[in-house]
Amino acid sequence: MGEHRPRLLLISSEWTAPVPRAPARPNPSGALKRQAEALQAAGLWVEIFAFRGGTAYNYAAAWTQLRPRLRPERYDLVHAQDTSNVLLALPKRVPLVVSLEKQTLLARFWARRADAVIVPSEEIGRTLGTDTPVHVITPETDEQTRTERLLDVYRGVLHCSS
Repeated sequence: MGEHRPRLLLISSEWTAPVPRAPARPNPSGALKRQAEALQAAGLWVEIFAFRGGTAYNYAAAWTQLRPRLRPERYDLVHAQDTSNVLLALPKRVPLVVSLEKQTLLARFWARRADAVIVPSEEIGRTLGTDTPVHVITPETDEQTRTERLLDVYRGVLHCSS
């Protein structure tokens, strides 16, 4: 991806319980950790912001914590791992990739505001009704192929925003 090592922020409310005697901050899921490690091995600088979703208070607290750090000087790209996680990236200051699990009215809304969208099937991609580039990465995709496809998505977004 060139001389500059792109800086990626992954936002996820998918988490595991904190380790005993560790700070109360949630830990990202094992799958997300493996994804971040693979992306780092491929040349990206990756940070994960994992938080407990579920309530409006948790989202507001996470947004308040993340907002001051979410600047173009710190990140080149943000990837919200689910429809509800997009809220933490708004208002958008950095190019945004959104993973959408299903087609909902809210998913269609976010798809039109993102720089790229990742969906689990062609069918969901067709129903979004957006001009935003839509990329299919199925849940069955192996980790190496998933990493390669994510890198392609990120390259496309970074190339268009430069």
